[in-house]
Amino acid sequence: MLPHPTSRATVALGCVSGVLLAASAYLAGALPAGDPGPGLRLGGFGAVSGSFLLGLACWLAGLAGWTVAWWRLGRAGAAGRWPGSSWRLLAVGAAWAAPLLVAPPLGSRDAYAYACQGWLWRAGLDPYAMGVADGGCPWTAAVPELWWHTPTPYGPVAVLLTGLVTALGGLLGALAGLRLLTLTAVTLLALALPPLARACGVPVSAAYWLALLTPLTAAHALSALHNDALVAALSVTALALALPHRPRDRDGGAAAWWGAVGAGVVVACAVGVKVTAVVVVPFVVILLGRRWWGAAVAGIAAFAAVSFGSGLGLGWVAALRGTGELVQWSSPPTAVGMAVGYVFRLVGRGEWVDAAVAEGRALGLVALAAVGVWGLVHAWRRRGDVGAVVRACGWVMAATALLGPVFYPWYALAPLAVLAAAETDPRRRRWVAVAAVACAVLTLPNGLGVPVLTKAVGAFAVTAALIVVAVRSRPRATA
Repeated sequence: MLPHPTSRATVALGCVSGVLLAASAYLAGALPAGDPGPGLRLGGFGAVSGSFLLGLACWLAGLAGWTVAWWRLGRAGAAGRWPGSSWRLLAVGAAWAAPLLVAPPLGSRDAYAYACQGWLWRAGLDPYAMGVADGGCPWTAAVPELWWHTPTPYGPVAVLLTGLVTALGGLLGALAGLRLLTLTAVTLLALALPPLARACGVPVSAAYWLALLTPLTAAHALSALHNDALVAALSVTALALALPHRPRDRDGGAAAWWGAVGAGVVVACAVGVKVTAVVVVPFVVILLGRRWWGAAVAGIAAFAAVSFGSGLGLGWVAALRGTGELVQWSSPPTAVGMAVGYVFRLVGRGEWVDAAVAEGRALGLVALAAVGVWGLVHAWRRRGDVGAVVRACGWVMAATALLGPVFYPWYALAPLAVLAAAETDPRRRRWVAVAAVACAVLTLPNGLGVPVLTKAVGAFAVTAALIVVAVRSRPRATA
């Protein structure tokens, strides 16, 4: 299977790294019984147990090893030495990730919040009107206290699916159901990536490598069970279904219209999981061309059926208000506002700090609007070029994640999947790969975010990085 010694060593390193990450999950992960390192945030490393420190070491070693193995695999692929077919590459990734499937979540406790939100719905309560503690979820202790009284910001499809998996019995049964749901999403993504990648001129193995084998996917999709993996799968599937059909196909007309209907239903489901998926909609419409109205009718009907059939209605719209309460430098606009706020504190104007953050976020939304307009105009002008349309979609999705008021590493899963299938420039693909690694290390195994521990340092570092990028991107004067 892997005759080259370097390939065998790379695969072995990935397997060992997967075992280390699984060990970290048991020693220092997001355990259902509670945080194994509760004193870390305020007391530092001296306030946590030796087992937690061992788990943290396993986390760092596992992520480092996975990253090295993954990067070496990508370099071999760039030289035309992928380990066999694209399906064999997936088998390698599955071998690396297998230990994570029998371990507790890593890097986030959101899976427990999902389970409680689903429990509220099954109990006949409205998760858009109350937090999990307010509704009396029996697993509230496993949910971060920050979210005890916060209504769910996720769409009706997410609530419906998590409600169904809670029927498996108990918290462990709900986690098993969420893991099965995540594996289904990853499988769907593996099936949808090839046609989209081929249409965009990207080798399938390269798309798999960047979308499915990254340390980000391992930590925050397969392990942490974030529903962003489902958004990624549904977004890529909708774009693949919207691809133009060849006129010479005997049933091309019927297949094209069924593809439009399918694209509409699938992209509506993506929005029904997380509202940010709405940015995919106009690019699906552009790909569909004259078939867009079939997708529109099917999508609206599907979204209405789920919303009102589940009894949830449009309550998620009001619940979105609480999603921007956290202030962390992982969001670049928020980081700039924080940095300005720290300067205000130094000069004795502490009352201006909140306004600085609000202004930074407002500028971020202005920048996001500009990127969105650019993406749509670019895609429309090049609507005959599938790759150009899908690439524009991926970059607008990335901007939506980064320029919003709050950014968590798992927000990168959906744009990463689209760009993996569409981006053809080697330099930009390398930057996307580097960003995926950076996102993977933004949390500790117990779910504590690195931005929480490094507020001032991170805010100034991100602001400085943005200034450097802006200066280097400035058009140079020509003689």
